[in-house]
Amino acid sequence: MSFNFERKIIEFFPINKRILLFCLIFGLFYSISLSAQPTRQDYLDYIDRYKNVALQYENEYGVPASITLAQGLLESYVGQSKMAQEANNHFGIKAYHWQGEVYGKGDNSNKVGYRKYGCAEDSFLDHAKFLKGSRYSVLYLLDVTDYRSWAQGLRDCGYAEDINYPAKLINIIEKYELYALNGGKRMDGAVTPSENTEETSSSSRWHHRKRRDRSAQAEAQPSTASAEQPQSFTPLRQGPVAASTDND
Repeated sequence: MSFNFERKIIEFFPINKRILLFCLIFGLFYSISLSAQPTRQDYLDYIDRYKNVALQYENEYGVPASITLAQGLLESYVGQSKMAQEANNHFGIKAYHWQGEVYGKGDNSNKVGYRKYGCAEDSFLDHAKFLKGSRYSVLYLLDVTDYRSWAQGLRDCGYAEDINYPAKLINIIEKYELYALNGGKRMDGAVTPSENTEETSSSSRWHHRKRRDRSAQAEAQPSTASAEQPQSFTPLRQGPVAASTDND
């Protein structure tokens, strides 16, 4: 009877429809399996170790602790990447305009290398200072609890080229409830990456925006950058750094 049922299915669905049906079923089970993945202890340990550091620099520099921790987890491979282990660099920040020790430059004079720190906490501090550059000034018009706009804004401002970078950060923040660290709440909606970001309007990319008082912000941090249009730039870095390589 089972054989007859399978034959009827095959006869009913043409080959192209069967392929589509298979893809839909596979996608459904894959999505369910992702949502059912348990939290990882190494993630929890990383968060517990660095959450107070992230909150401190949120208070001092305005970078959301949830964003800082999500970036650190993602780019350092939960503190286990070669760069994190050997250079205490948890954010893949390159050694442009850097007077300290350089990691990964090697014999290639054209290779910039990455900033090397004495401890991981120094990497967190430098990350906060790095994001105070003029390129990222538009982000400080956002509320520190608006982690979705911050995640999207980082990519729009050039922190990473990976089109899925915002979604990766948001997934970590929501899975481990990092939004609660500064009293925030989980946000509804989703950041959907565009295949052509140059044609994506700023209004659609920033639709989760929670703007602060512009006049107060202008006094605290003068900026000529438009809040509606990301600034033009030449990216300093090229997306998340792989654990096994330190290439430009």
